[in-house]
Amino acid sequence: MKLWKSIIRIWITLTSLVSFLIGWAVLAHSPKPNPFKASDLPPMPELKPVPSLEEIMYSGQSSFNSIQVIPRTVFLRTSGS
Repeated sequence: MKLWKSIIRIWITLTSLVSFLIGWAVLAHSPKPNPFKASDLPPMPELKPVPSLEEIMYSGQSSFNSIQVIPRTVFLRTSGS
């Protein structure tokens, strides 16, 4: 029994080392990523300035009144015995 445990431990150790070395070799020979360049980015779109709180509160158009809240009714069903 002790002989089998030793053989299994040696087998697991050898297979772990071999798989580690194969993985290392695969990663070492993989293509390298392209370096990042800020000039490769597309130009940012022009954004409108954010309106102030006074403009929102005192403007003729009130966007807050157009929001409607619809209450949801949840029915809980239990099975009887």
